[in-house]
Amino acid sequence: MRILRLMGRIFALSLQREMAFRTDLIFSLLMSIIDVAAGVLALAAVFGRVQALAGWRLEEALVLLGCFEIVTGLLNTFIEPNLAWFTEKVTGGRLDDVLLQPLPSLFMASLGSCRPLALRQVLLGAAVLAFGVAKAAHVLTPGGVLAFLVLILAGVAVTWATRLLTATAAFFAPGMEPSVLYSAAWQLGRYPVSIYHPMVARLLTYVVPAALVATLPAAALTRGATPGLLAVGLGMGVGAIAVAVFAWNAGIRRYTGATS
Repeated sequence: MRILRLMGRIFALSLQREMAFRTDLIFSLLMSIIDVAAGVLALAAVFGRVQALAGWRLEEALVLLGCFEIVTGLLNTFIEPNLAWFTEKVTGGRLDDVLLQPLPSLFMASLGSCRPLALRQVLLGAAVLAFGVAKAAHVLTPGGVLAFLVLILAGVAVTWATRLLTATAAFFAPGMEPSVLYSAAWQLGRYPVSIYHPMVARLLTYVVPAALVATLPAAALTRGATPGLLAVGLGMGVGAIAVAVFAWNAGIRRYTGATS
């Protein structure tokens, strides 16, 4: 509860700070609308020539795109503001401020600040998802909706864990910047992973888990969920968190601070 109250205060203070820059707010909103609209138009162009893409119909692909935008919006709101330029924090010793706080360092380093207005992408993604569901012939069931929510939460957990893993590489190889590759691979998740080459599909399933972030929740909502699908999602979520926490603790033991 203490952590939740702290997150609420962080969110409120960050919102006040962002609302002071009205021009940036309008510009960023327009950019988000253009980005989401470009994704929808790209799907419309593809499905204007084919009935299905790797077994996915247009309405299902729209649901998938909506899932991707929702999780990406949460990534840009709560995770990315903390882990962007993390290598510079480690090499410059600025991580000391985080470690000296009377709160878990993992929380402060990965969730200690936010950009509330980035939630606009979540809302736009939800609108695309709702439009796709409305066009789909599949009838929603309580079980399918519940499975969708569980898999979306698992996707968010995996997103946090994998982004944290790319950041902790700074403890072991400061000259590397894997976040650039991560961001590039992440964008491939806005389309069904089955359309890619098998090697790329494996990358998007096990390394940069775009399949769990978007494809599996969309499949659960539009095609129904199975116990096996839920087990895979939950297993990947729990496993990714465990690996990320282990990597963080190992990295902190290697950190020497600004005075070393």
